[in-house]
Amino acid sequence: MIIASGAFDSDSYYDEAYYDDTGSDELYDIEEPAAEPGYVADDIDVPAVPNITATTDTTEQQAEWVDQLGLIDEQYPNDMERLERYQNLLDNNNPYAAISLANTIVNVKNQSRNISVFEGWLNNFNFDIGAISSLDSLANNQNSNAMFLLGAYYYQMQRYELSRSWLEKAANQGHAGAMNQLAWIYREGLGVTENLDYAVVWHRHSAEANYPRAMTNLAYLYSIGKGVEKDLETSARWYKRAAELNSASGIYAVAVYYLNGTGGMPKNEQEGVRLLMESAKLGHKRAMYAIGLRYEYGNGLEQNIDQAMDWYSESAKLGEPDAVAAMNRLNY
Repeated sequence: MIIASGAFDSDSYYDEAYYDDTGSDELYDIEEPAAEPGYVADDIDVPAVPNITATTDTTEQQAEWVDQLGLIDEQYPNDMERLERYQNLLDNNNPYAAISLANTIVNVKNQSRNISVFEGWLNNFNFDIGAISSLDSLANNQNSNAMFLLGAYYYQMQRYELSRSWLEKAANQGHAGAMNQLAWIYREGLGVTENLDYAVVWHRHSAEANYPRAMTNLAYLYSIGKGVEKDLETSARWYKRAAELNSASGIYAVAVYYLNGTGGMPKNEQEGVRLLMESAKLGHKRAMYAIGLRYEYGNGLEQNIDQAMDWYSESAKLGEPDAVAAMNRLNY
């Protein structure tokens, strides 16, 4: 089954584009509605998924399934990496993997909280709705990964009170992913009164628990002064921490700071372009587009229209509208 293909958030235009990127909610946040923001190939072979029930005999296996998903969420900060691994679990008959796979896809494609799209992907993956009852049983037995998975599921289904309830329970058990997702509930006022202070608290707790996506969320808030006082140097520090954990979004943001000479970092074109390429190779669609631009115009890279088109194509597959426009501009 193929999820994605390819490598795996005028001169003045470049500077403006980088600043625009830094200011885009759509760019740095992964797995949430303002997700860093995916491409999924049309030729999907959907595997059969077994029906499961919450019986005593299957509880140990169910716990193993949700813990497999939790480990992927914890260890892999980049969408493309997680998509491949969730897909492998689905191919190996992990019935809960469909939730994580669909959740990641709609976030990458900027379609988060579109119930019909989310349900459509679940249907494509032959998801058995009966799995929710077994997840509920696991969650009630204090499995924090099951709580997190239920929180993510109900989030996409716009049942925000249920989502918040499970995410809070998991967060209070120290689940970093749940902390980060819970922050979005309060950040956007979904089923609750918007509370940026509380959102920042949960993003920070998650970031301090070494969760790269929370680091980039917190860094972004510092970059625009939302919920915290604007502080580009603090923003850069959090992005650097995420980059050190191989976050494509963190690497991209550090590249932006080098290219602009902001965040307390010296302007360094060579290092900025190197980091853009590193981020692009990890599947960051905006970095792919930026590399395409540089190949197209020979800015920091030797001009090569074929290379530019390759990168635009990969970026466009991930839903980057500027890459689509670039391809149309070049009449491909």
